[in-house]
Amino acid sequence: MKIRNLRVVVIAGALLVFIGATYLLAWSSIFAVKDISINGAPTLESTKAVTAALAIEPGIKMARVEPRALERRLDSFDWIRGVEISRNWINRKVSIEISPRSPIALFNPATSPDSTIDAEGKVFKLPGGATNALPKVEAQNAKSGVAAISLFTSLPATFRSNINLMSVRSSGAFSVSYSYKSRPIAISWGDGDNTALKVEVVEALLDLPENSKIRTIDVSAPHAPIVR
Repeated sequence: MKIRNLRVVVIAGALLVFIGATYLLAWSSIFAVKDISINGAPTLESTKAVTAALAIEPGIKMARVEPRALERRLDSFDWIRGVEISRNWINRKVSIEISPRSPIALFNPATSPDSTIDAEGKVFKLPGGATNALPKVEAQNAKSGVAAISLFTSLPATFRSNINLMSVRSSGAFSVSYSYKSRPIAISWGDGDNTALKVEVVEALLDLPENSKIRTIDVSAPHAPIVR
């Protein structure tokens, strides 16, 4: 009988411990969220968007903060490359670490304002908008857009600082909207070969006094350029 009674006591004790732990974790304010931190969101608006989507507030029970479920709430945010959510039971803090995508250009700004593209060809819109300091690219698809920005970044800094827009035609040929002394110049660039030579030809042509009124330059064949 003594062994049986001891067994009952042990089971009852374990049950009480379980009930107590459940209460502490799920209902007691002892393990309620005290602080929430969001790191990595690139703009104030993106931070607000993440906060609204997660809907976590101080006072919610830590046990009810399920990191994977919360991460899934951010799946629709195309500007997020990755996210990691963790709970610290000691200081009752929930940490949200955002890995945002990095825009390298504004993508089709005339038809899709605020759309950007990253180096992987992912097109996305960042809450709050992207800076206009980014180069502008027009292309029929993301792959062509990445090719355009690759060409853009290969150009000398002084030359590309005067480029207003880099476009890719369906044939794969590039065209450049260029500004020379506040005068717009349309440049038919052709393919991405002979970049240094094409830059040299364009700059030489623009320096000639007889070309002071030209509006277009075709350097698709850089050894035989055409001006109009």
